[in-house]
Parts: sequence; structure tokens; C-alpha cells
Amino acid sequence: MSTTLLITPAGRLLVEEVPGETPEVAVAVMTALRTAFGDSNADGLLLLASPELKDELPAACVYFRGLARRLFQAVCQLGEAEIAKWATVPPPDELQLMQLVAEAPPMRGLEYLNAELLRTLWSELSELVAGQAAEFPDGPAGYLRTVNPLWHLLGRVTFHLAENKRDPERPFAFMATYTHRMSGQTRLQHLPLAEALKTYVGTKELAKLESLLEPVRRAAERSGLVRELLDTKAIFAPQAWTIPKAYQFLKETPLLEEAGIVVRVPNWWSARKPPRPQVQVQIGKQAESQVGVDRLLDFHVGVALDGETLTDEEYRQLLAGTEGLRLLRGKWVEVDREQLQQAMQHWKQLEQEHPDGLSFIQGMRLLAGTQLDATDVANEQMAAWSRITAGDWLRQTLDRLHQPETVDGCQPGRDLQATLRHYQAVGVRWLWFMTELGLGGCLADDMGLGKTIQIIDLLLQRKRAVREAKSAASGPSLLVVPASLIGNWKQELARFGPTLRVMFLHRSECDAETLTNLA
Repeated sequence: MSTTLLITPAGRLLVEEVPGETPEVAVAVMTALRTAFGDSNADGLLLLASPELKDELPAACVYFRGLARRLFQAVCQLGEAEIAKWATVPPPDELQLMQLVAEAPPMRGLEYLNAELLRTLWSELSELVAGQAAEFPDGPAGYLRTVNPLWHLLGRVTFHLAENKRDPERPFAFMATYTHRMSGQTRLQHLPLAEALKTYVGTKELAKLESLLEPVRRAAERSGLVRELLDTKAIFAPQAWTIPKAYQFLKETPLLEEAGIVVRVPNWWSARKPPRPQVQVQIGKQAESQVGVDRLLDFHVGVALDGETLTDEEYRQLLAGTEGLRLLRGKWVEVDREQLQQAMQHWKQLEQEHPDGLSFIQGMRLLAGTQLDATDVANEQMAAWSRITAGDWLRQTLDRLHQPETVDGCQPGRDLQATLRHYQAVGVRWLWFMTELGLGGCLADDMGLGKTIQIIDLLLQRKRAVREAKSAASGPSLLVVPASLIGNWKQELARFGPTLRVMFLHRSECDAETLTNLA
């Protein structure tokens, strides 16, 4: 047997054994994981983050280990001086959390994974880490070393990039520091990197200087900018930077962090998802008389920043300016003219190809991030400069699909010769709304919870809607069941829906001539 994680409806992570579909995990590791997650989500995540688990872990464990280690990286960047903030270190933003949800591997209970759960897990782990670090005899740095020796705070080089609003020509400032000791108030003290030269060279502690600069040298092997700073020794002095230089630095931030350098940049920048204007595609904004899967959804293309539409003049300024970073509406944003124009051209072409709008299925495919058809050649890079959103009508429709209790237009149980339970009434509303949209659906209630009675009530709802001209549905409904269950359905229909006119198309219920005529 192998071990993996599952998510309960209440949001708990638990260890379960599965038959050989995941990597075999040592019994000791499996026991430790089960015990830790049995105590709390935070205890389990803390164990996953440690280097003790050297075995190959199942995908679900690796996924949540990534979340835990991401928190420790955020804690290390705060430093000991900010230990009071460890318990409330901000989680990834909403877009990053949604991306993390989308990247989750298959696991039992995956339907309960959402941004809110990830925020909760992050909060629980940060509170546990902050509490343990505050009580640790050797202080926060010593605590981090017990969790993972690589997470140390002292003796780290930090690259700082900040805005320099006093100089329009060089609107950014750069400085390299290092943390050389802790104050009496348990605060990390940063000094300019130039002080390291004076301290270590003056005391002939060249080995310490070499160790301090080792991450910088590793970064210089992969970054031309750091190589230039190191070769010219400009790294030892504060500098005012132009926009292109600051942009190059921001783009290389992940490389610097991988080399072991702590990087602090303005909070508006995220290397994973930089702030940028995007071609905004809105689908299904207008409400029309036609309802259902065959209705056409309006399709609009524009350019937006943080969801706010830019004017034509602002868009022209973006295309006319320099690439890299641009100050737009008081915010620094990333601009790549070629990618932005390519995205605009792609969506404008689709808009021209569908002048009357998109079908419901096409709209759903775009929202899901898939191609419309074989001729749609959107690539990942271009998709990063696009944002597809549901308009008012489509968003409300999707909300009702996710929350069927809000669906109106039918009254579950009204004509049924029985009383529906609450979840059965919700199921009937969902089935009714799906059929009105012309979509298929799977009612996955467990055996014995009343799927048959919900289908019977759905048929009664459709019959009433047709009679009252409240639905586009017309004609009979076809119900396909196993031959062995015909007798059961016959009894249930007679009992719960006696007003339905039913014809059983089977040799045991009608003659061959009738079946032939119907065919």
C-alpha cells in the first residue's frame, strides 16, 4: 500500500492508504505524516516542509509541501526583525492562489480545494511557526535551522530595489546589504555590503568574506546584471537606476533567490505574475430573450489594467512608449508591445469571425482556457497578456449552476406526491436549470438518496412549465433505464407522479407493432 493525502469536506488534510498508485513511502515516514496531520493541518505541513522526508513523496504531498516551503521563504524574507509579523505574513494574492488551485494534482477531495482553504492552511501554519519560533531557546534563526538548515537569516546578502521618485530619469534605487548580527532586541541589523569589505579585510577574515559573497558569485554566473555589478564593484555602493536596468533586475529576481540572495522589491511587483495591461475579452454580458446552450453570447475585446478598461489614448501611449516598465495610472506595469499586439490581433480576429457572438459551449471553452477549434492557435505566452472574463449574464448563469438553491422558475415538489428533502429539492432545481440551458448533467447522489424521485419531479416540473408556457421545452422526454428496473420505475412513477403520461417502450410492456411504428 502507498500513502497520499485527502481533503475532507471540512478542509482537513488527512493521510490515507491507496493501492500502489503513488510512490511507496517508508513506514516510519507514513506514520509520522499520519500523526502530524492527525494533530492539525499546520503540524502536517510543518513536517512536509522539513528536509527529513527524503523519500519520494506522492504528488499530493509534494503539492502541499510546496505551499509550506513557500511560507517559510516569505518568513525568511521578513527576517528576525519582523518576527512579530510572522503569524500574519500575507499569503499569495488571489490570482496566485487560483493558479495554485488550478495546478493541484488529482487527489481525493479535490473539489474542496479552493483559494479560501489555501489561505486558511497558510494562516494556520504561520501561526504555528511564529509561536514555536518565539519560544525557541536559540531564537528565530535557530528555530529555522532546526526546520531546515538552508533557512538561515544571519550572514545573508540582500538586494534592495525601491522607487526613487525624486529622479524622473532614474526612478529606481538599488542597494546591497548584509545582516551581520542581531541587536539586543533580537533584531537583524543590516549594513551596506561595503561595510563587509572594511570589516573582514581589516580583520583579515577573508574566508568569511568569501562565504558571504558566494551567493553573489553564483548569481553572477546566471545574471549579466549581477556580473556587471560584481566586476565593476558597483555592488558595494548605492545606485540610482534607469527603468531598463530596474526591469532587468526585476525579471531576474527568481534567479537571484535561487542563488541564495534575499531580494526585496516594491510590493507591486510579482515575478510570478507581473502587473501588466491585458487584452480583456468579455463574454456574455448582455441578457437576451433566448435562453439555453444554443443562445449566442456577445463577445467584446478591449484593454484593461487590474480589470479597469483603458482608453484608446492610453492604449496608443503604451504601444508608442518604450518596452519594459511604464508608469500607467500611477502604477508601474510591465509592457511588451509585441505580446500585447499579438494578443489583441488574435482576439480581434476571433471577434470578426463570430460577428453574431459565440455559442454557450464556445464561451465555456474560452473561460476554461481551451481552444475554440483546431484553427485557434493561442499560445501560453500570448495567453499571459489576455484576460477572459464572464459578462453579467454569463456570470449570473454560472453562479446559479454553482448555487442551484438560487435557481428560480421551478417549484420542486409542487406536483409530486411526496415531500422532498432539502438536498433533493436543490438537486431538482439544478437538473431543471441544466435542462433549460440544454446542457447534460450527472446527478451523483449515493445509492438510496433519491435520484429516482428527483428525476420524476424534474419531469413534472417540465410538464408544468410547458403547460404554462414558461419553458422552451416541448414534446415528450425520453428516459433510458436498464430493463431490469422497468418494473421499479413503473411503480415509482405511478406512486409519485401519477399525472405523468408514460409509455414503456419495451417488448415486455408493448407489442412489436407499436415499437416498429415508433421506430
